[in-house]
Amino acid sequence: MQPDLIRDILDETVDALGLRERLRAIRALLNWEEVVGKTVAAAAQPEALKEGKVFIAVKSNAWIQELRFHQQTILQRLNEYAGSPIFNELVFRVKPRSRKTSRGDPQPEQPPIVEPELDAATIARLHSLTEPITDAELRAKVTEYLVAYHRLAQIRRQLGWRECVRCGCLHPGEGSECPFCRGDLA
Repeated sequence: MQPDLIRDILDETVDALGLRERLRAIRALLNWEEVVGKTVAAAAQPEALKEGKVFIAVKSNAWIQELRFHQQTILQRLNEYAGSPIFNELVFRVKPRSRKTSRGDPQPEQPPIVEPELDAATIARLHSLTEPITDAELRAKVTEYLVAYHRLAQIRRQLGWRECVRCGCLHPGEGSECPFCRGDLA
């Protein structure tokens, strides 16, 4: 058989079985690093695909926060890579990778992070930001979110994260720009 004939038979079979879209999705996920870039791929890996939802194992809650901020960009790039709008949602789950070096030796554990306390001035400033909200329950929830966000930012700084000079978000690693502003998302 000639290669063109084999290709045609395979194409017809894939179409007849309704597998074309599934194969495109699998191809995009298998090339995850090319789609999202090395930095993101080092922190998050796709685990499963079900009805357009991509289940992604992420190494920490901090990375989940970061990836949620860029979820639409990631979905757009996955769909562009697949060639059709196959993906419609990303579901992030913390699933730390085993802590081993390239030689297989366990890495030393990092000291535990102590949840930081915010000073009175910061808390007062956060409350003043939510004063215009008339609904008391909503105001309390927004204030709670802002306090949690500021604590998370302090933890990230303890871990060595830096503020991006372009967008202002905190990012791990070297450089003055986050992976998204640098264009590391392929």
